[in-house]
Amino acid sequence: MPLLTEAQELTNDFSELLVPRESTKKCFEFIIDELKACVDGLPESYDAADLGRVTKGAAMAFLGRVYLFRASPQFNPNNTAEHWNTAYSYNKQTLDYLTGKGYGLITDLDYNDIFLTEMHKEVVFAIRYIYPGRTHNEDARMRPITHAQNATGACHPIQKVIDMWPTIEGKRFSINDIKPGQDITDLWKNRDNCFYGAIVYHGSSYLDVPYMEMNQNAQNGYAYGKNNGSRTGYYSKKFINQSYSINDASNSGTDYIDIRFAEVMLNYAEAAVETNHISEAFEVLSKIRDRAGILKTVPGDPELAGREYGLDPGMNQADMRQAVRDERYIELLFERKRLWDLRRWKIYHEVMIGKGKRYALILTEETDKSLSWELFDRDNTPMITDDRIYFLPLSQTDELNKNSKLEQTKGWGGNFDPLEGM
Repeated sequence: MPLLTEAQELTNDFSELLVPRESTKKCFEFIIDELKACVDGLPESYDAADLGRVTKGAAMAFLGRVYLFRASPQFNPNNTAEHWNTAYSYNKQTLDYLTGKGYGLITDLDYNDIFLTEMHKEVVFAIRYIYPGRTHNEDARMRPITHAQNATGACHPIQKVIDMWPTIEGKRFSINDIKPGQDITDLWKNRDNCFYGAIVYHGSSYLDVPYMEMNQNAQNGYAYGKNNGSRTGYYSKKFINQSYSINDASNSGTDYIDIRFAEVMLNYAEAAVETNHISEAFEVLSKIRDRAGILKTVPGDPELAGREYGLDPGMNQADMRQAVRDERYIELLFERKRLWDLRRWKIYHEVMIGKGKRYALILTEETDKSLSWELFDRDNTPMITDDRIYFLPLSQTDELNKNSKLEQTKGWGGNFDPLEGM
């Protein structure tokens, strides 16, 4: 982007107001310097009247996130160790600082209540809302249409999300593990505690419905295949205040937590993997899984012999990298992190291509009340992408036509290289 560090005056010649794009490297340096100044200048805490303003710890956590982006494949094409070492040391420092100030994982609340209870010890930075005054419609957007107004249809979990979720023993149990004749409802049994605070599935108790019938022939308006019903056979329960009436759901006062202590832990774990502090990454995953209620050991199960929380403590770097990424996928589900993770890891063009990436579960209730099922490929039109997706073009109309000094991004008809000097 153009980087302006001095005020422009209306009396300046017009040509002086047109500023070319600065290098990605310079933009990172500017952001990092600004955040360092914030860390030095912000208070450690506030009194009740100002609770929620940005603290020193919040600025540190955000800077740790920036360092992680800088070190990641998208912005570190040569995998320079210096960037990973900085990300590791600073995220470790941030985690230690926050721990010393009383931040940590919440263990005395149900998983969904973490997002409904305000300003507890897991909240590092939140965008605050209050009714009446500053509200949002997230609750209405994510509820079934029969329990919302003016918005619906957001965040329907795909089958892959369900398959990724660990069982209470820490195992994987996917729809491919359902044997012929096996009850499909076994798919939702024995998951970890967080699953039941995040996912609405067939048979769930949700809102004022004691048994959510999600089969396509159910006599309701929210099941799969219904008008404005679920597109995947599931709904998200995460963030949803079930006590809101239909009218209130469009005026939610629930805070949006942008940085949780769990994210800081996972940022640190990711950098630890890349700097070969494998045991430290394992310790982070153990704490997060312990909070989820996953059993540390399961005596008598040969499949889990020598494992803790379902994981092998002796994983090599590649396996631990994948374990951290998988844990991040589930722990931060719908917290607006996944898209940016796929891009900074430079795996977006591998994951989001072709067909069969976003399956829906279609249930049919038979005459004997049993459920038959099939998977439906929501990606019935193939997604086509390539590695140009990591640095997008500028809009001809909105940007280039207004500033003759702007160059188009390389790969999109221009010569500006976002990775020059990186």
